[in-house]
Amino acid sequence: MVNALIKTVSVTGLVLTLAGCATTTPVERPGVQAGDQWNEPVIASAQAPDEQWWQAFESPQLDRLIEQAFARSPDLAATAERVFQAEQQVQVAGSSLFPSVNLSGSTGERSTDNGDGNSRSESTSASLNVSYELDLWGRLAASRNEAQASYQATAFEYDSARLSLAGSVATTWFRLMALDEQLRVARENLAIAERTEDIVDARYRNGAASRAELLRQQTEVLNQRASLEPVSLEYRQTRAALAVLIGVSPLGFEITGEAQSLVDLALPAVDAGLPSDLLTRRPDLASAEAQLQAADANLVQARAAWLPSVSLGLNAGASTANLASLANPVETLGWTLNLAQNLFDGGTRDAQAAISESRRRALVEDYRSAILAALQETDDALDRLQTSQRREALQRTVSERAERTLELTELRYRAGSDELLTLLDAQRTLFQTRDQLVQLRLARLQATVHLYKAIGGGWEQKDE
Repeated sequence: MVNALIKTVSVTGLVLTLAGCATTTPVERPGVQAGDQWNEPVIASAQAPDEQWWQAFESPQLDRLIEQAFARSPDLAATAERVFQAEQQVQVAGSSLFPSVNLSGSTGERSTDNGDGNSRSESTSASLNVSYELDLWGRLAASRNEAQASYQATAFEYDSARLSLAGSVATTWFRLMALDEQLRVARENLAIAERTEDIVDARYRNGAASRAELLRQQTEVLNQRASLEPVSLEYRQTRAALAVLIGVSPLGFEITGEAQSLVDLALPAVDAGLPSDLLTRRPDLASAEAQLQAADANLVQARAAWLPSVSLGLNAGASTANLASLANPVETLGWTLNLAQNLFDGGTRDAQAAISESRRRALVEDYRSAILAALQETDDALDRLQTSQRREALQRTVSERAERTLELTELRYRAGSDELLTLLDAQRTLFQTRDQLVQLRLARLQATVHLYKAIGGGWEQKDE
């Protein structure tokens, strides 16, 4: 018995040494040169984003909508449940590192007919079994580490979904406000067209304008009235989309609170930081890193599958020939040391190890791709934001000039110095420039939201 135990310990030590050599492969990480600065220069007075970055727009209605979305969104709630499931999986994987204890008991009576009469026997027994697998090669610990990394990846995915939901609510809300502004501008344009119609009608009655001129202006009025319909339809559809985002029924949904316009919103200057900082500020990149860590742990398990499993067992029991009683029992106590090694499996473990290595290489490339995509998204957002700022400033000047041109053209038309076609051209120019000004303000707000999302929205990885 002693010699066998010594041999077992010797073999175990030898295999442990070989296992240490087999499971310490260095971990590779994707190398991406992020650069020292963005292609677009950042604003010197910009502020670093806060975790509740949407409050920088100073819109109480937007604040309420986003908080409501966090509380009611079914998609976000489903993601939260997946985080809970991953957390429970950590508990399952971690339990394999502890002994398994089972207690069982039985009692009963049996009657038999042997030809000479019935005989009856009674028995009662109880047993306690303890089993524990020694994690000599780190396979069980790697299983727990894989579950922990997968849980972290899922938690980061929740943070990413939360950031995406806030961004979607913000951009949809801004679009709704822009459509409301477009409706207001379209009604003002209609009022201008009707005012001009009155001028043409008065000139027509006095013989200073032709019937054709009056019909042209009446057609312009009808066009302006018709332009209200598609904008109104898009407003209703956008409002319904916003309701779904915040987790409420679109039927009968209305925006409550004091009305705001695009001009009332603040336009925060966002500090994008350095490109190298981006890797630690985005939850999706943190999720990709955690998935890579899970793949590393999975690879350790696949390599450890080549090595023997060693487990200890302890059992204790008591039995007696009495019914429902352990009086004067026969007691047993024993222990076992099990060593199991799979000698041939038809290449299953080879294939599983190759699959694990391939999955890990794929995740490395996915991680590198995610880093490149994050850099592009941020640089594109900076470009769009600064371009929209410049275009809005120019368009505001164009709109002011077009408004002044219409005023002067109306005066000249009243005096008979200009043709109606000149007045119609001045009207259409003003209508187009005012609509484009609303679109550019919307583009600037949405570009700001996209920049917040691209840099992680003030997200920081918290220590567990």
